[in-house]
Amino acid sequence: MNKCFFNLQFSYRFYLYLGLLASVVVGAGEYLLHFNPLGVAGEIEMLLTVPVARARTGHFLAVIGIPLYFAGYYGLLNLFRSSHELYAKCLFIFGTLSFTVGGIWISSRYFGIVVLQKTLNTPNYNYFLLQYDANYQILVWALRILVALISVFYILSILNNRFGLPKWLAEFNPIILLGMTISTLFWWKTVGVHITPIAMNMTHFIFFSLLLVFSKSAQFREQ
Repeated sequence: MNKCFFNLQFSYRFYLYLGLLASVVVGAGEYLLHFNPLGVAGEIEMLLTVPVARARTGHFLAVIGIPLYFAGYYGLLNLFRSSHELYAKCLFIFGTLSFTVGGIWISSRYFGIVVLQKTLNTPNYNYFLLQYDANYQILVWALRILVALISVFYILSILNNRFGLPKWLAEFNPIILLGMTISTLFWWKTVGVHITPIAMNMTHFIFFSLLLVFSKSAQFREQ
């Protein structure tokens, strides 16, 4: 029984570490795609000032790292399913859906940079801008809805967990962490200009880190 317990513990923690790695790899890629030392511009306008060569490197980093997020949410499924399988499965489903949508969006950014920069100040610019906004930027709203659904089932999973995770962890759900990350632009701008362009990845870095720290201590108490 102990052997099975330790295998299960390794399993979910291994996948949570992959989710944490995803936040670092995709975060590095998105930083290269989006960062502007002059500050955060609009979600499309930011593409006009990014060096194309830097963006290309960021594109490949982000695309390579996205599948690791699926592994991270599989770790959450393994962690919470013993307490409430339905909530755990919903958390996994909405997590994988969110990063499927997010992966499609992030993969569009490099091409958006190339097209919009090359057509700037030409008659075709507004056409390409509107097409990008209508077909790719709209995915950000779908992603935000999915993150809100992730947060609901994460809160329910934390409140119903049977292995000692502190209930206050429910307050540190992805939608709240995302809002806190973006809000740094208003109360800590020197840091905000760096982390806001990678807000979703910063959110998940904190999210997976907290779960790794407290799930370890919770399992230790249960043991």
